[in-house]
Amino acid sequence: MQKTTLAALLLLSAACQHKDPQQTAATANTPNETVAAAPPDSTTQYLANPKVGDVLVVRFQPEGAPQQQFYFYQVFRLAGDTVLTRPALKPAATADADVRTLGVFSPDAVRAYTRAELQEYRREDPMDPQHTRLIGVRRGE
Repeated sequence: MQKTTLAALLLLSAACQHKDPQQTAATANTPNETVAAAPPDSTTQYLANPKVGDVLVVRFQPEGAPQQQFYFYQVFRLAGDTVLTRPALKPAATADADVRTLGVFSPDAVRAYTRAELQEYRREDPMDPQHTRLIGVRRGE
C-alpha cells in the first residue's frame, strides 16, 4: 500500500494543498509531536512488535487549517506480518487525545498494514501536501 493511499484513507474529506517548506519545518517540531505513551525511541520497537490494543498516532495538516490534527488507529488483530487496525471516526486536535472511551474507533472499518509499511509511514513523503506521518504508538491504554 502506498503512502498516498494511507493519506487518502486517513483524510477522506480533506483536499490536498501545497505548504511552504519553512512552515512545515516549524510545525513538525511542535509539542504535539511527542506521544506520551511511546517516546520516540520506543516507536520503532513498538512497530516491530505490535500488540493488540496499540494505538497508532498519525499527524497531518488539513487543507486551510491553521493547526495540525491527529488521527488514531487501534490495532485489533495481528496476522503474520499484517497489522489490522480500526480507524478513529474523526481526527483530534492533540496527539494525546483520550481514545479510551467507547465510540472513538469505527467498529466496521478495517485498515491493514504490514510492519514494513508502518515503518515507512514514520517518514513524511515530500510529495504529500498534507504532511501525513505516523508519529508514535500509544501502548497500554
